Amino acid sequence: MACIPRQRHVYTSVVLLCISVYIYVSAWAMMYRSIRKRDILCGVNHGVVNGGGNVVTHLWGNVSSHGVEERDISNPRTTRKSLLNKWRNITSSSTTSAPQRNATMAKFPPTLVRGKDITPLISEFFQLKTNETKDDFVNLHRYKFSLDSKRCRYGSTFLAIIVHSAPGNTQKRNLIRETFGSIGSYRNRNIAVVFMLAAVKQQRAQVLLRHESRRYDDIVQGNFPDSYKNLVRKHIMAMHWFKYSCKAKYILKLDDDTFVNPYRIIDHILRTEPQGLTIECKLLQYRSPVRNKWSKWHTPESEYPFSVLPPFCLGFAYLTTPESWAAMYKVSEANRLMSMDDLYVSVVLAMKAGVQRTDFSNILVQCPRNKAFDYTELNRKAIVIDRGTYCGSIPFSHWRQIEYDNEHF
Repeated sequence: MACIPRQRHVYTSVVLLCISVYIYVSAWAMMYRSIRKRDILCGVNHGVVNGGGNVVTHLWGNVSSHGVEERDISNPRTTRKSLLNKWRNITSSSTTSAPQRNATMAKFPPTLVRGKDITPLISEFFQLKTNETKDDFVNLHRYKFSLDSKRCRYGSTFLAIIVHSAPGNTQKRNLIRETFGSIGSYRNRNIAVVFMLAAVKQQRAQVLLRHESRRYDDIVQGNFPDSYKNLVRKHIMAMHWFKYSCKAKYILKLDDDTFVNPYRIIDHILRTEPQGLTIECKLLQYRSPVRNKWSKWHTPESEYPFSVLPPFCLGFAYLTTPESWAAMYKVSEANRLMSMDDLYVSVVLAMKAGVQRTDFSNILVQCPRNKAFDYTELNRKAIVIDRGTYCGSIPFSHWRQIEYDNEHF
């Protein structure tokens, strides 16, 4: 008889275990269905991008937009259902119909997530809605210039080198002027260097910039604060200025810490003859947006809610045509901005304008970690890529030898 209570205890334990397993499985199933619903809405799924071996890590890609704020996401009282409903209200208020694969988008390489192209969803996300405020600079192009340049105004320029610079980077600008910016022409093709800056608060800094502008006539200064977060505005400003003030046949966009061999750039252009809607750049693929808010390249979910980026250009240097800049400048009127200018220009605007991106790694010199350059390679290639800032100004120190070899032989 003593074994009967023991058996009852065993039966009770088994029953409780079964109930616990049932509750756990039910909870997991509900969570999985909720996540699937969210992913379907955002066009983002677990899976493999563009074939095997490129597994995409699923990020908590909340359905943020200009209508779904960060506080909505961080608020513990906010449910997934309320976020979904808010997204539906935003999209339903748009005058834009469901995204379609029009002729322009059909030319743009697909961004595949689990075999599905999310390019139409990306395009729709960046389309400004009727109830959203337009940016004075990116959308409305209300640029005014306190400093201007006439470097390439009269139509004889073959290559305009447009350099994004900060007001305080006087030494970097002078280094460019003393090296590759000193070459006015090569193979009877004229070259002009122009620096893009924005507004400063300090009066003394503005006085120094005016003096620099009068001396070199190569500074364009816009009417918004010069900051890292305003790089997109500066990029569209450069397009705006070029449209009305420059008549060059080709455009080389640079950051002010990038070294260029202008002889090889001209040779490359004459050999390949880029035409139409095209950008040549260092193209990155199979990347996810940086969600670390402390990172310099942080892309918040409110600016880009998808877990996969289309192929995009690194912004330190790219070669393009006036047709490409004009097309991207035009479509910027109707698209909401993001803080990363290389992503915005080479993904959002290029996608909308039908601009094709091609990789030009074959003309790049990778900056070595040991900082010991092979001069032959430096003189044979066109642009130095220094992603880890290993070399800094070291490539510039070889300029006199490069200039001598190309001007005398």
